[in-house]
Amino acid sequence: MQHPAPQAPQGDGLKEAISSLKNSSLGYLQSKSELAAIEAKEAAEHAKKKISLGAVTAFFAIFTYALFLILAHSVLLKFTAPYLEKIGKVIPLDNHQIILLIFFVFHLLILLIYRCKLSKKPQGELFALTKSEIQKDKLWLKEMNNNAK
Repeated sequence: MQHPAPQAPQGDGLKEAISSLKNSSLGYLQSKSELAAIEAKEAAEHAKKKISLGAVTAFFAIFTYALFLILAHSVLLKFTAPYLEKIGKVIPLDNHQIILLIFFVFHLLILLIYRCKLSKKPQGELFALTKSEIQKDKLWLKEMNNNAK
């Protein structure tokens, strides 16, 4: 939706210019909100597509990883049998259970490492640029209101 461009004030006074600017700012804000609504709708559609693709990808990734673990289990069982027999004398587990225990410990360590990384707070302030721009806009509006009085 196109809004007409604000017209220059007829008088040459600062108050008239500020009054004209205030009147034109309503149209500006309305067009910005319409633009934001259109962008939000497009972003929602894009997000739906990405989420559905992500779900399918995650399903196949989990399935593939499960097959990899089964393959790794059988290969390790075949090639490490003599070593597993020695470990089985110390720990009362059979060869399959020892390999599963090794897989469990490995995955638990990876999980704990990434859990620690996930719980760390970001080093810098989030949205610093946006916050500074909002502060600048507030100061500008405050100056405009002070000049109008």
